[in-house]
Amino acid sequence: MKFDLVIVGAGSGGYEAALYAHRRGMKVALIELSPESVGGNCLNRGCIPSKYMRHGAYLIEKFQKMPSYGIIPHGFDLDMQKLKENRERVILTIRESFKKFANQLKVPIFYGRGILKDEETVYVEGQDLKVKADFILLATGSSTVSVGGIVPDGKHIYDTDQIWDLDRFPKSVLIVGGGAVGVEFAYIFRMYGCEVLLVEIKDRLLPSDDIPEESSRYLARKLKKLGVDVKLKTSVESWEKTEEGLKVRLSDGSEPTVDIILLGVGRKPNTDGIGLEHLNIKRDHRGFVVVNEFCQTSIKNIYACGDITSPLMLAHKAMYEGRVAVSHILGDKDIRKDDRLMPKIIYSAYEIASIGLTEEQAEEMGYDVKVGVVSFVSNPKAMDDGENEGFVRLVIDKKSGDLLGCHILGPHAGELIHQIVHLMKADLKVDFVSKSVYSHPSLSEAIGQSAAEVYWGSLTWAKRH
Repeated sequence: MKFDLVIVGAGSGGYEAALYAHRRGMKVALIELSPESVGGNCLNRGCIPSKYMRHGAYLIEKFQKMPSYGIIPHGFDLDMQKLKENRERVILTIRESFKKFANQLKVPIFYGRGILKDEETVYVEGQDLKVKADFILLATGSSTVSVGGIVPDGKHIYDTDQIWDLDRFPKSVLIVGGGAVGVEFAYIFRMYGCEVLLVEIKDRLLPSDDIPEESSRYLARKLKKLGVDVKLKTSVESWEKTEEGLKVRLSDGSEPTVDIILLGVGRKPNTDGIGLEHLNIKRDHRGFVVVNEFCQTSIKNIYACGDITSPLMLAHKAMYEGRVAVSHILGDKDIRKDDRLMPKIIYSAYEIASIGLTEEQAEEMGYDVKVGVVSFVSNPKAMDDGENEGFVRLVIDKKSGDLLGCHILGPHAGELIHQIVHLMKADLKVDFVSKSVYSHPSLSEAIGQSAAEVYWGSLTWAKRH
C-alpha cells in the first residue's frame, strides 16, 4: 500500500496537512489511534470544549450586565448535564464531519499507533499493517504532565484530559498553574459558581516572556474582582483526603480544603514509542523533534509539525506547520515556519492576544523601540458593548517603522490580532496602519489609533518614548 504522503496523527496539524496535500494533488493517508481521537487534543480535550465552556462563562458575565440595557433578569439555573451534552454534541459533530469529509475525498484513515519502521514505512500497530510513502509527516501531538507528587486520578485530582468527565460542578476547586490553561479554567469555574483558588509558582500570572507584564496585571485584577483567590509565588506541598474534602498544604503555610484539584501545568510531546530512536531522528533535551524552517527533520523525507516540534503548543501553529511541510515536499521554498508571526491567544476573564516581540524583548535585541498604546476605556463600540476594559499596544522599530509586535487585551482580542498578523507578514509599516480607514464605531479603531500614536505623535497614556 503506497502513498505520496502518510501522516501519523489526525489532529489539527495532521488533518489540515492531509486536506492541503489532497488539494495540491497528492495521494495521502492518515494514521490515528482510534475513531474517537480523530481531531486530536484540540477538538476532543482542549480548544473546542474549553472555548465552549468559556463562552458559557462569558454569557453569565454578560447576563449580570443586562440591567444596564433595561433588561431586568429574574435569575437562572445551572445544569452541568445540559452543558456536557451540548459540549459533546459540538465535538461529535466536528469529529464526524472530519471523518466523513476524508472519506468523500478518498483520504483513508488507518486506526492504530503509527510506528516508523524505515524512512518510507509506517507500521500501524493493532492492524498489523504496513503503509509505505515517499514522504512521512509526524503529527502525534502531546500529553498532560503531573507536577511534584500530585498525580491525577480522575476522582480527586484531575488533569485537562480528565476534567471533562465531571458530572457536577464542584463547590470549590484548586487550580495549579497560572498559565493559559489555568487562567481559562479559573474564569470558567468561577463564573459557573465555584469557589476558585489559583496558585502559580512564579511571580505573575501568564509567566511567559512573550506576554507583557501589563497583560498579567490586568488579568490578575479582573480575576480577583470576580472572586478568584490568586496566590503567586506559591506551590502545593502536600494534600490529603478528609471528610470535608481535600486538605491541601501550600508553600505559604495555608491549608485550604477544596473539592477537587485541577492540574494546568503544561504538556509533553508524544515522541516516545513511535520509532524515532530506530531511525536516529534528532530530538532536543526536552524530547521535541528538531526541525528546520521547512519542518523537515534530520531525515530529509520525514517532516514533523505541531506539539512535537516546540513548547509553543497551539492548534493553529500545528496547522500552519503542516502546510509548510507539504509545501516544501512539493518544491515550494517561500513558505517557512516563523514563530515570531504566530499569534498567541488566551481566553480567560479577558481575551489576551499577542504576536511578535514585547517592548522588553525588542529593547534587549537592540531595537530603538517606540510604543503606541490606546485604551478601550474610551472606545465607543466597547462602551456600547459594556466591555470597555483593556488596551491595544503596538511595538514599533522607531528607525524603520517596522511592526515588531502587538499586544491586545480586551473584547475580541483574538479576532483583532489578525489584522496585525497579516500586516507583519506583508512587511507593511506603521505609516500604512496609521493611514488606513477603520469603520466607526468599531473595536478596530483602536489599532489605527495606536499606530497614529507612534507615527503622528502621542495623545494618550503611552508608557514611554
